[in-house]
Amino acid sequence: MEPGKVVAFFEQKEILLAVCLEVKGNKLHLLAEENREMTLGPNRIVLSSGPTLNPNSSREAHLQTLKSAVERQKKLVSTFFLRELWELVWEERREFGLRELAELTFNPPVTFDQEMAVFRALFEDRLYFKPKADLYEPREPEKIEEILLQIEREAEQAREIEEGSRWLARIWSGEPAAPPSGKDEIIRVLKEFALLGTEAPDQAKARALLQAAQISPPHAPFELLVRMGVWGEDENLFLHRYQISQAFPEKVLSEAEQILARSSRGITPQPQDCDLTFLHPLTIDSEFSRDIDDGLSVQRVGNDLEVGIHITDVASYLNGFEETFREAMARATSIYLPDQRIPMIPPALSEGACSLIVGEKRRALSFLVRFDPEGRMLEYRIVPSIIQVERRLSYDQADQLLEEMDEELTLLKRISERLGRRRTEMGAFFIPRPERVIRVNRDREILLYKRDRESPAQKMVSEFMILANSLAALFLKEKEVPAIYRGQMEPREKVPPMEKFEALQAYRLRRILSRVEVSTRPSRHAGLGAEAYLTLTSPIRRFYDLLVEHQMLGVLRGTAVMAQEQLEGIISQVGPILSRVGLVEELTEQYWIMRFLEKKIGSTTTAVILDRFPNRYHIHLEEYLLEVDMPGGPGREFVPGDQVLVRIEKSNARQGILKIVPV
Repeated sequence: MEPGKVVAFFEQKEILLAVCLEVKGNKLHLLAEENREMTLGPNRIVLSSGPTLNPNSSREAHLQTLKSAVERQKKLVSTFFLRELWELVWEERREFGLRELAELTFNPPVTFDQEMAVFRALFEDRLYFKPKADLYEPREPEKIEEILLQIEREAEQAREIEEGSRWLARIWSGEPAAPPSGKDEIIRVLKEFALLGTEAPDQAKARALLQAAQISPPHAPFELLVRMGVWGEDENLFLHRYQISQAFPEKVLSEAEQILARSSRGITPQPQDCDLTFLHPLTIDSEFSRDIDDGLSVQRVGNDLEVGIHITDVASYLNGFEETFREAMARATSIYLPDQRIPMIPPALSEGACSLIVGEKRRALSFLVRFDPEGRMLEYRIVPSIIQVERRLSYDQADQLLEEMDEELTLLKRISERLGRRRTEMGAFFIPRPERVIRVNRDREILLYKRDRESPAQKMVSEFMILANSLAALFLKEKEVPAIYRGQMEPREKVPPMEKFEALQAYRLRRILSRVEVSTRPSRHAGLGAEAYLTLTSPIRRFYDLLVEHQMLGVLRGTAVMAQEQLEGIISQVGPILSRVGLVEELTEQYWIMRFLEKKIGSTTTAVILDRFPNRYHIHLEEYLLEVDMPGGPGREFVPGDQVLVRIEKSNARQGILKIVPV
């Protein structure tokens, strides 16, 4: 390299010409076309075949020469087409040097300007040739088509971003706006971004739309969807995020219609069915319940009493209807949220054909248990049956009738108390805890109140359901029929008796209790004092209960039952679904509690200190039956068990923020 030589190099993804002013060792001191001096290594030079200028010429002369060369080269670029050059060489399937391509484009010998013109064209348009070091490889036709499609997609996406961002900007500012042709795609992208944030597959597109629309608040995607009317102000994002299905597939609804049509023709008794319509059972459930799965009856048999625990026979209704059965398994359970319910099976079945409705004959699985006058269990039998409910009561109504000494309820209560004492003798332990009820009525008013789980009617119903579940577990265990059992190991420490709910004691007890495990093998349930336990008393609402009912009826009717391997496979599928549903229910309830507390900001309430940590306390808000964290700090110190006055400092349900501070 000598002074005065014209060279080309890359600078910030741009081709620049320069004249060499001086060679310093292995470095070149250059004057670039934009009137800037710089020192570069020889490896930065991409083309050095330019003319040699008089090194003694003025700086202005050098710059004018470079400027003129650039103009000539750019004009030459417009005199040829790279596609024609590619068509000339691609079938040779080899790499070409720059000079060779320039000679194929122009008549040889080629000038520096012509070589630079080809170089500039290849740099600006990489569709036809792939650069490989100092060589160029013609692309295959298929690759060119692929690149053209990508370019077309990118152009289309750019148009979508431009049109979509204008639409979003007008919505954000409250102006009327006609939706663009890509409206559905924009809504899909915004939904994903609102739900998944940086984990959204098309989060880059969502960001581009919002940036182009100059919308930056963190919750803008959600707010935009609300303003569009796509989502409501209290849209349950947890249902979307965890992919909880709400609507039933058409095939399932079609099967439900078939089941209804069949049930409307009446019940055809099977040989094993017992007609128990004469028992006139009653049901006791929440006043809001529309899916009633269990009923009770009691009758005198000589000096003894026979209690009937009747569970609606959902398994027989679904027998042969595979789509509905699979959908029930995919849902795993009915979901009860403050503002909505999502049934496991279609409402036409859960609230109609399968529900124990007053005056309607229903198939059932009946546990007929005989007790002596002292309330001791003598014997039991389990039969497929046909029943007809005579009375439907809420828990409050049942409690009122118990106070009025209703004969049927009084007999049932007396026996249930004997059952409870017997379970205590068998090691069962009770943790009394009021139930927090939060509901949203049709006027979107949030109602939050406590309900006593230990009311006479609730305790009575609970005891009989535990009895039926325990008897079913023993029955299947003795028959060596696989089922879905529930077991709980003994607590790590002895559980002290609790007569009434105490927040601190209940909190500490939770730490020593073992988890309930689900298995196809029976084991002891320490908490309930049962040698074997499972649940089947809610087949409308819980898939495991439906499966156990299927197993029971299979034994009683002599039809097929599921093998252990089948049940284990179902547990592996349904278990994670139940965990996901439980999380959604918990998060949704937290959301509505915080929405309720948004109107309580600044108010005070009492709390019990449950635990202390370096920078925070874990507390129980007594009025709301809610456990939350409270920041610590210098000043007042609390210990577990202290009752303190606290203030609701901040509550924002959408952001998931609840701040409680001591007064």
